[in-house]
Amino acid sequence: MLPHLETDENFSYTNSPWAIFDQLAQQDFGPKDFALDNLNNPPFTSNFQSQVRLSFPLFAGGRLIAAYRAAGFEADAEKWQLIQTRQKVEFAVIRSYYQAVLAEEALSVVDRALVAARGHLARAQDLFQHGKVLNSDVLRTRVRLGELDQQRIEAESQFDVALANLAHVLGDEDERVAPLRKPVAAEAAVSPEMLDSLIARAIADRPEIMVANSRIQQARQNVTIARADYLPTVEIAGVYENDSARFARAGNNGALLVTGRLNLFNGLATQSKLEAAQSDLSRAQVLADDLRHAVAVEVEIAYRDLAAARQGLNVARQDSQYAASALKILEDRYGFGLASNVEVLDSQSAREETDMRLVNAQVSVAVDRAALNLATGVEPQGASGR
Repeated sequence: MLPHLETDENFSYTNSPWAIFDQLAQQDFGPKDFALDNLNNPPFTSNFQSQVRLSFPLFAGGRLIAAYRAAGFEADAEKWQLIQTRQKVEFAVIRSYYQAVLAEEALSVVDRALVAARGHLARAQDLFQHGKVLNSDVLRTRVRLGELDQQRIEAESQFDVALANLAHVLGDEDERVAPLRKPVAAEAAVSPEMLDSLIARAIADRPEIMVANSRIQQARQNVTIARADYLPTVEIAGVYENDSARFARAGNNGALLVTGRLNLFNGLATQSKLEAAQSDLSRAQVLADDLRHAVAVEVEIAYRDLAAARQGLNVARQDSQYAASALKILEDRYGFGLASNVEVLDSQSAREETDMRLVNAQVSVAVDRAALNLATGVEPQGASGR
């Protein structure tokens, strides 16, 4: 769409009869050059020709403006792809972070279970020394401690792996990430009526949708570009020329040209290009429609996963409280000989299990919330309030 400025430098050395025109251009044509022998058998003549051409398209059938717009839509698509990549990286960081939090909390749960088991072992040993329980209670409790020691080894290994994975996602494998912030508390339940609004937001804001829309607009411009081959092109140009036999500038001339060109037949190549462009447009539209349906399904899945995680968190919190109360009651009853050692150990295992479920539920809420933000096109960092 901008003017074209070009320069050419040519040299020729020939005795072709056409060389007479080089002499004319050099403005060095004299009476002797009219001799028939010179015209029919001219001597070898050299010519240095310099040209400067300035041209500008007046009409190109809409091809140029369509190409300019197509480039703009391509730039928009690249911009939205960058945003999409950034959102996926942010989600990967969030997920890896909470996996590390989960591993850290799992280690804490095992440590609390170990403290409780050691306390129970001390009580069992005291009661055994006073002849109130059998030595089997002490031995069974030691077995429980061995199981917890093994669990702690595995939990510590998983924690180290989770930290290494988080460092990898952050792009710095040499730095240990610590300390970790604990999982966020559960949010209020979302009403089912919000699902439609979340789907509408996703279709409006998802970077993939924006990319698909840009591809459709780009394909429309490509159709215009292909169709422009049926139309004429008109160009205006100014030419300055200098000709000399000895590279010393002599003959000068200039011209102002307006040229038009129209393709009458090119073997149906234009028709084929147009049909291909129209096919690309139809394909882009179909892919965009399919993507909108896929996004709606993805949002619904993420929405329902988050709702289930929130409900699971409420259940896990209640179960953890129940297990803690039951364990306290059984430990007190065991001290008075009203409960068996097996009941206390089973209750400790139940407490550990419910605590682990609680941590899993908290992490699931945090990760599923980030997944819903990703599905709806919301920036994860903006959604978390940071």
